[in-house]
Amino acid sequence: MSYISLYRKWRSQAFDEIIGQPVIVQTLKNAIMTKRIAHAYLFTGPRGTGKTSTARILAKSLNCKDGPTASPCGKCDNCDKIKNGHSVDVIEIDAASNRGIDEIRDLRERVRFAPLEGRYKVYIIDEVHMLTSEAFNALLKTLEEPPAHAIFVLATTELQKVPATIASRCQRLDFCRIKLAEIIAHLKQIAKAEGFKAEDKALDLIARSAEGGMRDAISLLDQAISFSGKEITCDSIVTLLGTADEELLFGFAEAISAGDETKALALIKTGVEEGRSMSQVARDFVMHFRNLLHLKVGSGEALELTGEQLERLRAQAEKFSLPRIKEAIKALSRAELDMKWHPHARLVLEVAIVELLQDEPHAVAQKALPVKAVVRPTVAVIPQKTEKPAVKKDGVTIERIRHHWKDILESMKQKSLTGYVSLAEAEPIEVSSAGKLILGFRKGYSFHKERMDDAKNKESLMESVREYSGENLPIETIIAEPVAAAAGTALTASGVAEYFGGRVL
Repeated sequence: MSYISLYRKWRSQAFDEIIGQPVIVQTLKNAIMTKRIAHAYLFTGPRGTGKTSTARILAKSLNCKDGPTASPCGKCDNCDKIKNGHSVDVIEIDAASNRGIDEIRDLRERVRFAPLEGRYKVYIIDEVHMLTSEAFNALLKTLEEPPAHAIFVLATTELQKVPATIASRCQRLDFCRIKLAEIIAHLKQIAKAEGFKAEDKALDLIARSAEGGMRDAISLLDQAISFSGKEITCDSIVTLLGTADEELLFGFAEAISAGDETKALALIKTGVEEGRSMSQVARDFVMHFRNLLHLKVGSGEALELTGEQLERLRAQAEKFSLPRIKEAIKALSRAELDMKWHPHARLVLEVAIVELLQDEPHAVAQKALPVKAVVRPTVAVIPQKTEKPAVKKDGVTIERIRHHWKDILESMKQKSLTGYVSLAEAEPIEVSSAGKLILGFRKGYSFHKERMDDAKNKESLMESVREYSGENLPIETIIAEPVAAAAGTALTASGVAEYFGGRVL
């Protein structure tokens, strides 16, 4: 017999087996018992929360030999055929691959015929939001006046894409993400029944990675068994998922609280060497600081964590101010988003960390603490008249800017290291008729463009340009296709290594 994946083997077969959806289960049970079954249901919610399984159980409840019943026997011919997908009266349609008007017209023709084996014809249309506008219009008429023997269950993960005319003709049931504790308990049950051992921390990590989806959690567990064998450890899950382990997360936050740039970047390097996914690590960092945020504002009860984890997080939260935690979340969230479009994800994360630490206000404050206040006599100071440097009146050309581009980059490097990294990805395009210097960034480099649009970086760049042009040129950045490359515009590997003190390679 061929292997059956765990998520199929452990699919819920009765209402009482559905996990994490008590309101929906109670609603459908009562509808069956009171004979108030709607002609059309709209099941909405995240993937892997039980929408299709619930639709099949509803079909069994209606067509079981003992039915309609809220507790189908699961043994009769109708129940068995529905379970195995062989029932001619339960028609499952994948709207992602059957989304056109022809398929819905075919449905409208067939729905008129009476069921052959059971009491009802049940149409389960999965991912219904994928239907075309014409297909929705064709379905609308059937939903308005369905035959008495037909029940429709429309399932979707994107409710906003379902037309209001369709949604208003259905009884809507919202499936929620399943609680962490419920997922862990179910994973333990599966592990025990399947005869393998799994550390509690490993199951906790699997459940968190599933983000409220039971199917994803069971699929990850199945994958972990293939990877680790009969004993699943936390380390094996960390390796499998490419996530940041607990020590890396706490160590990173410790480095941020201490303003230790060297340690923070060294931990990133460690993550890379251990095969971690940089985007996943960034996501884990964000979630760690989110946990610190909840504890800082006193809402730790909202976190689904063990007592030991909460205690450790609470101690670390004491080392941060609330504004500092928010700054870290903003910086890391932005980096996580930019990493999706940038070819060097690690560099994006490293620059974000350096900027976060360079902007840290308490670094200056700490240096000022040991200095005692000294009372000095007031002395009248006569302001000296200073002359502004002479500005050349002849217009600056783009050729002149390109000729000095290497020098401008070097000057920028002395003023702002992070600005230099982003500026090195730009190319001088033109000096406009209005006297504005236009810099172009290639598609996919919006991260660096936004960095150069920062007021401090722009001001530093204007200074650097003035040093070699003699004029105050306003700066404008755009996304543009590259033209002939100017000398010195490429950020070389050695340049990056120099910037990070040789730590990135």
